[in-house]
Order: sequence, then structure tokens, then C-alpha cells
Amino acid sequence: MDSTPPPLMPTQTLHRPGQRIILFTIGSVFALLGAGATISGRVAADPAGLVIYAVVLAGGAWMAFRSCVMGVRIDSKGLTERGLGRSKVVPWCVISAINTADGFGLAPAEAPGLILKSGEHRSLAALASYSSGAVDSDYTLIKSAHTNHVAACPDCA
Repeated sequence: MDSTPPPLMPTQTLHRPGQRIILFTIGSVFALLGAGATISGRVAADPAGLVIYAVVLAGGAWMAFRSCVMGVRIDSKGLTERGLGRSKVVPWCVISAINTADGFGLAPAEAPGLILKSGEHRSLAALASYSSGAVDSDYTLIKSAHTNHVAACPDCA
């Protein structure tokens, strides 16, 4: 029996534009604050202040940069969730089901969730939203991509 790899699917990226804009703005403000204070001569006399503002500059620049790539990338290999501080890759073959998960915090939002074959539940927090329409469309897209992969993959059968 010849094992053929599943067909390639076009790469798609799901994200929340409002979330990206807000985080980019906050990161940029902190980066500018840190740069302005670091460059000004007032902080140069105090090495501790220079270090603090350099850290604020670096943290703000990192937040502004990572906010531009936040979201979930869907391709033929699986899902790649990119957040502010990390990226997690989940191959299609380790996913047993797709569901809708509740977020966490004071005002939890819904997000598409994954149930892995190991039994672990993982929420795609980069797609969290208070809009059920946005969550439903993301859920439908991820569910159909997973179904197509399982149908074509000899390892998932």
C-alpha cells in the first residue's frame, strides 16, 4: 500500500485586526517613551535609569513587532499560533477534535479550541473574541481544514 502525503492547502492567517492595532499602539508608545528618555541627557547621569528606560524601549519595540505577526497560521502541516511572547505549532495529526473554548480572565471571550489526542484541551487565545460571528467563522474554517486533512492523511486514519 503506497502512503501518499495529504494534499497541500493554501496558507491562511486568521487574526483580530483591532487586537493588533491596540497592541501595536501601546508597544509603540512605550518604545518611544523609552527611546526619548534614553536619548535625553537627563537619564545619562543615572545608570539605573538608563537601564530601566532601555528595557522599556526594548519591551515596547518587541510588543509592537510581535503584534504585527499575531494570529493563527493554517497550512498543510497544521496550526501555528503566534502570540506576543511565543509561537506554538500544532500538527494536524495530533488534533482529535476542534471545539469552541471559553477564555479566561475577568471578561472571558470565546475562541476556537483544540482537543489533542493526548486529551489536552488548548484554546487558540490569539483568536479570542466577544463576537460570536468571528469565532464561528474561524471555527468553521479550522474544522473544515482539519476534516480535509484527516480524510487525506494515511497516518490519521
